[in-house]
Amino acid sequence: MNKTTAKNDIQVVLQEYIGNRKAKKVAEAVYEVMQAETQHTHNGKKFFINEDEIGALVLTMESMVKKSVEAILYQNLEEDEVGECLEQLMAESNATEIEKIIGIETIHVEGSDSKIYSELLEHKALNNREKEFMKNLRTAIEAGIKSFEVPVCDPSIDGNGKLQFIPGCKVAVAYSYNELEKLAEENSVRLGTKNEYFLFLGTILNRLIAEGWSERAAFEAVCTDSTELGHYANSADAKDDFELTGSRKIVGKCDLANACKILANDEKAGGFWLAGGFYYRDGSHCPLACLYLYSCYDSRSNYCVGWFVL
Repeated sequence: MNKTTAKNDIQVVLQEYIGNRKAKKVAEAVYEVMQAETQHTHNGKKFFINEDEIGALVLTMESMVKKSVEAILYQNLEEDEVGECLEQLMAESNATEIEKIIGIETIHVEGSDSKIYSELLEHKALNNREKEFMKNLRTAIEAGIKSFEVPVCDPSIDGNGKLQFIPGCKVAVAYSYNELEKLAEENSVRLGTKNEYFLFLGTILNRLIAEGWSERAAFEAVCTDSTELGHYANSADAKDDFELTGSRKIVGKCDLANACKILANDEKAGGFWLAGGFYYRDGSHCPLACLYLYSCYDSRSNYCVGWFVL
């Protein structure tokens, strides 16, 4: 997670509690605290370094970030909201640590119990596509999914045949489902499920609204016509071919379309799901929330890429 994305993620969390205007100011303070501390290891022991009020370096064996962020929240939130908000912010901080460890830039997706999803369910669907999305989101909420990470970039393949999630590469299309499962196992990732995909879309919706999109426009863009969110045939500057990974970043996520996403096997449905659309189709024909069920596990699709999560 780069620094700009991290600050935006903090602000999105805070907006749930204190509104857009105040959240920006408080996010700056929280972000400064998170960036001020550095982590080190000496002789196998982990320690942390911070600056005190006069600028002197202080060494501690435990991180002071959580305590410092908690103090900021008590100054700006209702007392009964501090614990829940602190937990979400620490999850964002942990996402940054994941990037440091495994070298993959990700965005954090809250689990089913986050109130951002239940608030989205209050939306009044305007068409059948939005109704279907609401149905799938409600199912994902009821499934009790835990928080997870989604790489910012779609996968590509490095010179050694391994998965990578970096910008500027050819997207890893034309793999069968079985081949993707093998790649996932070899690279310590996994294909995300249908329920996880809809929590992910809920996160995208929430971020769009936080950035100033109206609720109606955000739902239309995700559920009905995703032309503005990804690379489709009718998108601005369409290439009539795949774009390189890391293109068209929207609310912290790249490659939202460009290639259709292959999700994990769904035994109850009798196959695996393809989600979203690709560069050869219009954004209204296959928006991000659309699904197709396939059961040909050994056949390759030239327009599909695995949707991996951590």
